[in-house]
Amino acid sequence: MDKLVERDVVEKTLARIHNECLEGRSRLVALAGPLASGKTALLESFAREAAGAGATVLAATASSLERYQPLGIVDQLLRACQIHSDGPELEVRALVESVGGTGGTGGTGGTGGTGAHREAAPPALGLLHGALQRLADSPPVIILIDDAHFMDTESLQCLLTLMRRLDAAPVSFVVTYCPDMGRDSVQRVIQAELLRMPNCTQLDIEPLSETGVAMVLEDYFDLQTAGRIATEARALSGGLPLLVHALAEDRASAIAASTNASPASASGSAARRTMAGPAFGRAVLSCLYRAEPVVLEIAQATATLGEFRSPTVVARLCGLDPEAVGHVAASPAVGALLDYDLLRQPSVREAVLRSIPQHDRHPMRSRAARLLHQEGAPALVTAEHLMRIDEAIPWARQVLCEAAEQTLADGDHEAAIGYLERAHRESAGGPGRIATAAKLAEVMWRHNPAAVKSYLPDLLAAAEQGELSAAQSVPVVRSLLWNGQVEQATRVIARLRDDAQTQAVQTQAGQDALRYAELLRTWLPLTYPGIAAAPGAAVADSATAGPGTPDSRAAAALGALLRGAGHDETVPAAELVLRQALAGIAGPAAALASLMVLVYSDRLDEASVWCDALRASMGEAHGIVWYAMFTAARAEIHYRLGDLANAKAQAHAAFTLMPREGWGAAIVIPLSLLVLTCTAMGNLAEAESHLAFPVPSAAFGTLGGAAYLDARGQFHLARGRHDAAVQDFLAAGHLLKVWGVDCPSAVPWRVHAARAYMHKGLSEQAEELLTEQLSLLPADHPRARGMAYRALAATLRPQERSQVLEKAATSLDSCGDALNLAYTLADLSRAQESVGEIAQARAHAQKAKTLAERCLAVPLPEPPQLTVDEGPAARSLSASAASTVSTASQGSGSSGSSGSPASPARRLSSAEWRVAELAARGSTNEQIARKLFITVSTVEQHLTSSYRKLGICRRTQLRACLPELVS
Repeated sequence: MDKLVERDVVEKTLARIHNECLEGRSRLVALAGPLASGKTALLESFAREAAGAGATVLAATASSLERYQPLGIVDQLLRACQIHSDGPELEVRALVESVGGTGGTGGTGGTGGTGAHREAAPPALGLLHGALQRLADSPPVIILIDDAHFMDTESLQCLLTLMRRLDAAPVSFVVTYCPDMGRDSVQRVIQAELLRMPNCTQLDIEPLSETGVAMVLEDYFDLQTAGRIATEARALSGGLPLLVHALAEDRASAIAASTNASPASASGSAARRTMAGPAFGRAVLSCLYRAEPVVLEIAQATATLGEFRSPTVVARLCGLDPEAVGHVAASPAVGALLDYDLLRQPSVREAVLRSIPQHDRHPMRSRAARLLHQEGAPALVTAEHLMRIDEAIPWARQVLCEAAEQTLADGDHEAAIGYLERAHRESAGGPGRIATAAKLAEVMWRHNPAAVKSYLPDLLAAAEQGELSAAQSVPVVRSLLWNGQVEQATRVIARLRDDAQTQAVQTQAGQDALRYAELLRTWLPLTYPGIAAAPGAAVADSATAGPGTPDSRAAAALGALLRGAGHDETVPAAELVLRQALAGIAGPAAALASLMVLVYSDRLDEASVWCDALRASMGEAHGIVWYAMFTAARAEIHYRLGDLANAKAQAHAAFTLMPREGWGAAIVIPLSLLVLTCTAMGNLAEAESHLAFPVPSAAFGTLGGAAYLDARGQFHLARGRHDAAVQDFLAAGHLLKVWGVDCPSAVPWRVHAARAYMHKGLSEQAEELLTEQLSLLPADHPRARGMAYRALAATLRPQERSQVLEKAATSLDSCGDALNLAYTLADLSRAQESVGEIAQARAHAQKAKTLAERCLAVPLPEPPQLTVDEGPAARSLSASAASTVSTASQGSGSSGSSGSPASPARRLSSAEWRVAELAARGSTNEQIARKLFITVSTVEQHLTSSYRKLGICRRTQLRACLPELVS
């Protein structure tokens, strides 16, 4: 016989039976074992061996579908003989057909003794006995009956009688059966008659051990892989060979699918996957089909119910007695197939659920949902069934909302949104529907803000009618503002303010209204300052969120910084909130505000560490919106450090984390960073494509809108559109001033506007902005101060620039801004070259080039070419910023009238100096206007003022007053 795993005892017994049959003795072997234990494989192997040895093999397989067909097994045996004579065999067949036509399902009873059977049995026995005697005259006869528990009673009685009559004939019988399967009448006959025959040998077929499973797997995998997965395969299959082979097929398919890996790594990769696949599911389902129908019904009910699968609930869903269900589940024949660890495997559960007829699925799920609710099952279990039926159930909304809360706690926001959407549909109207919509708006905004829009009209109407609580109003306001519906949000805020003022503070509702109104009052100036002072935004300072809450501390720190406070007042509070955020105490809004405190304080290295830690700990727990916002913050940190490649990558990642419509008014945040990085890298066409994205008008009521205007101004400056650049910079500054959040380090619009003015030749305006910038800056903002110094240096004479540029380089180097440091060093190199310091100029130029290449920046821009003497504005700057730029207005120490305190040049402003210089060199007013990009009228005004300061009355006297200009 073919080698079968762990079946040595059975094989030896069958071989011995065959030898005894050759000696003329009749024997009976009964193989008992559960479904899929390999009994059929044993019969087939034995049949091949016996036939090869010359025996006549007659085989028949009983089926649950033919259990009521009288003499069905006898008919199969005779057909297996392939007798085609006109002898008694044909008479037996005719008799079988006549009995089968009259018996039907009513022809057999619990005892197997109908009238048809009694009439057919004597002649059938005689004819069959004679036929078998003739077949056994020369070679021995082996009769194999598979799945004998499904035999019809007529065939069973005939075979039992034949076994008694053929005791001395060379005829052996081998039958397989599953205990506790089939009709009770057949099982009684097998147990009471067949197994008690004197020549009967009974053998139990046991499931494979773990070693046996490994031996089967060795036919599919190498020895190491087979040993590694044997334990899991044994646990899943229960040691049933059919299921073990199915698992092996699934694993082999998984390995074959790993086409991009080597065989060893593919095998290891597959070993880490779930073993049970489609083949395993089909194998389990085939076993269930071979069992009694009640077994499949119980399996379907168990798979439908899921984890809440007590025998009582399963029995009620099947309409059976719990004791009967317990008996079937404990059966050694099929109990393993009803084990929940097996049925909960995705492929198995899917196959079992698919076996439920289509027209029965909805009613079964509906019964399951109602039954689980009655039994007090967890909301998540019941909600799973509610999601699969289309039926209005009064208590469904409450269960679905509870399930949503549980899934949110587990971090599964998609399931929570699904439950809430179904709960919203289940709500016909009233407070329940509004409450569900409010919860949906709160949860959905974190993951898909655009989807909230469909719920906002109902929520807005409910808010205006006073149907929303204070807690429900806050996420509604947030969603309205995010989607740019500022007017509607203002109305909700006003309503919340009214509730806070009219409701008694002693009541819980009054306290909630005051607390949430105060929360809006705290955050609006930092997020939407354009409506922070709108009617209804301000509330009484009572019942606040409390000075010790992370939200209040973060808002206070960022607000103080935006209003000009130094880092000593803001950074410690922000760092405390960041530590609380990592500990899960502070929310994402407070964490982001605190992070921006570090960014705007030019603590860029610290901000990098905190941002990375927050993103790693956050994951998607707080939703894709917050993750995108922190990604955008990381892009801004990279940009301020001069890391343009990573800044662009992070900005693009943030922009693509959500669809464009999902960003709402906040789309200006990633767009600003994309424009800034592309502009700095010289990709002006790409930057312009980002500016082509439509931006909601409401965005310009946010801080991000001011940053967007500043970024667009820098693009215009790079394009040479100086007027457009000035317009954008001044617009950004106007918004920030009106809002009272004009922090020079947050949006350094003055520095950029000053550079645009200098390109236009308007040095007075530039000097005024830079003086204001430096006066507003606290001493602890090195990046913003360094940028201001660099811009200031461009307004000075070449001899005076180096000292200021060196201060700028020191400040920028201390905060790590490699990009602006590269620009500053390039300016310093040009300034040193202009005064003859060639060696230092070359060293700084080389360092600037190295830094620029590291930043991936374009060739460094030339600063505006101005040759001016310091005027009153410069002196004013030196006096107001003596602690930081004490020498900014002093000369270089070279000889000549320019270095003398009495020099006439010191009486002129920078703008007047430029005009006077060109006029002294012989340029006409029109030529001066074209060169300096100013009007002729402005030229005339500057000349008139210069004449008055110099004590002259005509143009030709300029040469005598300013000889150094024409030397």
